[in-house]
Amino acid sequence: MKIAMIGTGFYSTSLAKILQTKKENEIVLWTEQKAIETKFKKTHKFDFLDKKITFDSNVSVTSSIEDALKDASAVFILVSSKFFEETIKNIKPYYKKNIPIYVGTKGMLFKKNNIYFSSYTRRILKCNSYTFFAGPTFAADLLLDYPCYFTCAGSNKIGYKKLAKIFPEKIEYEYSEDLNGLELLSTLKNIYALGSGILHGLNVPEGIYYGYITKVTQEIMKLLNRNFSDPETLYTYAGLGDLLMTTNSKNSRNYTLGFMIGSNKKKDEIKKYKKNTTIEGLENLKNMQTIITKWKMKNTLIEKIYRIIEEEENPNILLVNEEKEKDDFLN
Repeated sequence: MKIAMIGTGFYSTSLAKILQTKKENEIVLWTEQKAIETKFKKTHKFDFLDKKITFDSNVSVTSSIEDALKDASAVFILVSSKFFEETIKNIKPYYKKNIPIYVGTKGMLFKKNNIYFSSYTRRILKCNSYTFFAGPTFAADLLLDYPCYFTCAGSNKIGYKKLAKIFPEKIEYEYSEDLNGLELLSTLKNIYALGSGILHGLNVPEGIYYGYITKVTQEIMKLLNRNFSDPETLYTYAGLGDLLMTTNSKNSRNYTLGFMIGSNKKKDEIKKYKKNTTIEGLENLKNMQTIITKWKMKNTLIEKIYRIIEEEENPNILLVNEEKEKDDFLN
């Protein structure tokens, strides 16, 4: 089975490393950089920081998106959220609508009637099957000899059922009917990871931090309800599992940026980190701030994180219950 893997970042290549263990899988990774294709043909490996990922003969790399999609039985899209719209447009001329689409990119496109990647992709590609997947797994974790966990949600179960032929046994996965709820959760967790990094940067007591996590889950429930999603979606691998992993790990780039801000690192150092690192939570934060304003939600953690990061307010505002202060003043 030919699998087109769109993107050659750490996560997509790590997933390809797992999928290659099923020898019937032929995986073609697409990159827009010819130099990456040329280097892979010589070395058959990718280098990410201290990780050297070597591949078997059933994995190849191409800089031609047409070649990547030709005769593919499945298409996996794992690109940075800021490149998602452009990627879908590039795929369109060569894509056949009967091929299942699997998306692991987290985030949203803020358009008037089209905030979710699923809505945009289905409108542009007219695909018969769209499946989103996420879970508590960093790219480096995929390379370890342990199980990994995903929650999948889609336009139907066609793509989900096909995963039995694609995924090896080490991947445990479940299905959710709540596609938009799952997409929302995967967007939110990166934003709240910024906040948890800020608090740890401020060196707050553990009780303060876990109070924050409690408030996060309460706020998520309100947002799921406002999104007409099932609150039970929180209790999935892609919900609580991914949220707790991302908000508690120094391996999270969102957490790391928050920590730098909370610990009052130099502005030049923070600016350099933002420039050289893909931090999905930043773009998601701007979009969610627009959405909660539209939804007329006030005193949210999202708004406070936005004010700290985008308006450079004092990180300590994350510790203040502004609504309580207002009530005390009115009394």
